[in-house]
Amino acid sequence: MEEITSRDNPRIRRVCRLMDSKRMREKEGLFCCEGEKLLEEALAAGVEVVQVFLSRDLPLEQQRDRGVPTFLVPSSLMAQMSGVESPQGVLFVCRIPPPRKDLPEGACLVLEDVRDPGNVGTILRTAEAFSLPVVLTGNCAELYNPKVVRSTMGSVFRCQVFRLSRPELWQALEERNIPLYAAALSKSARDIRQVDLKGAAVAIGNEAHGVSGELLEHSRLQVIIPIKGAESLNAGVAAALCMWEMRR
Repeated sequence: MEEITSRDNPRIRRVCRLMDSKRMREKEGLFCCEGEKLLEEALAAGVEVVQVFLSRDLPLEQQRDRGVPTFLVPSSLMAQMSGVESPQGVLFVCRIPPPRKDLPEGACLVLEDVRDPGNVGTILRTAEAFSLPVVLTGNCAELYNPKVVRSTMGSVFRCQVFRLSRPELWQALEERNIPLYAAALSKSARDIRQVDLKGAAVAIGNEAHGVSGELLEHSRLQVIIPIKGAESLNAGVAAALCMWEMRR
């Protein structure tokens, strides 16, 4: 197990760039994750882990060889590499898997322009719990943004996620005869409890502006979650309630 002490080491500099830059992640085809539990989940899911960095301050039983190139670093260097205020002492680099395009038949959740990484991560975690594929379309938060990855709590390694342009989405839904329903705050929207969502695609839109006009035009109808008092729900909460109804 090699030890690295300099922040100018090429491996350390690459990790820092991967943590900070979407362009770097796309160029290298790599992304970073943190935490021992997340590392074990990545390995169990068959994700290609290319490097592991361990803090020298970790207990010896945690400084073990997992069959992956592993490097020991001082805690001060781990703090510089990490994307959180209190690093767990385990940081690892994974290869980004090939993008999925072949949407399966049946129900799925569509996220359009959902830009908050925490929302996207939480939604993916919930989607795994309900065994629902997720389609990202428009300008959604990047799937391998470190904040998204953390928020999924490991679901990023297992959840079926598809990145489709809007035209690709329309075509995929039409070919599979999957009806599209848009969650929208409008007078014409129907109570979600009164709509049969089995086998449907339900779309959650941007946190501030909702679903786009283009998506509304391709929707069979609009649905709404009835609430009182608050003007609207957080996108993650709305998505969870929609997925519950889709599986109810």
